[in-house]
Amino acid sequence: MGEQSQEKIAALSQKDVNVIPTLTGSYKDQDRGSRSKLVNATGLVWYPAETDVSIRPGWFYHSHEDAKVKTPEKLMDIYFTSVGRNGVLLLNIPPDKKGLIAESDVKNLATFGQKMKNTFSHNIAQEATITSTSDKGLKAMFDGKLNTYFTTKGQDSTATIELNWAKNRIFNVLSLQENIAVGQRIEKFEAEYFDGKEWKNFALGTTVGYKRLLKFKPVSTKQVRFKILASRLNPTLAEFGLYFLK
Repeated sequence: MGEQSQEKIAALSQKDVNVIPTLTGSYKDQDRGSRSKLVNATGLVWYPAETDVSIRPGWFYHSHEDAKVKTPEKLMDIYFTSVGRNGVLLLNIPPDKKGLIAESDVKNLATFGQKMKNTFSHNIAQEATITSTSDKGLKAMFDGKLNTYFTTKGQDSTATIELNWAKNRIFNVLSLQENIAVGQRIEKFEAEYFDGKEWKNFALGTTVGYKRLLKFKPVSTKQVRFKILASRLNPTLAEFGLYFLK
């Protein structure tokens, strides 16, 4: 992409209103990324969305708001609905009148950080025996590198990845990451677990992008199937994880 194109993209970003609302005032149901909308595009650019939020009710410090600092649970929820939905999180933490971060903010941030470590330090999927219907690089999904990835053979745009454990595992979070260096490709996916009698769905979605996090009721199983049902070109998965969030 040339310099002029990059300047044009930057000039058109960060606008006050960049989405045309529907008659109900919501843009959630608008189709702005399906194949029918992109087929005549002269160029496509992966551009991250940014979620700006303050740990406090406002953007600046006020002592009377010390009891209103966002809880670790609320911060985790914000992480899931920003970074976990292919966005970038900008968390504002204002200094007090002494130029220091208030004790209440520090305490909640530390607990939030520990909660993140406790959740994402143990990838249950990595302990499974993994097979796929069409694959290249299954092990790359667990190496912590975004430039190495699972993909399919030939021109396959769908795939099923199966995970098997020797005994039941419990999890309630699915984490997915694409190799966005080659584009955001996955269009539809679903995940199932075997309850001993039949396969049951526990998560489904459309886009993945840099990161997609899905929470659901705890699942206990020995078998999981992850299905990529539609993709633009060969799908990629740079990282795949199953975790337990307490």
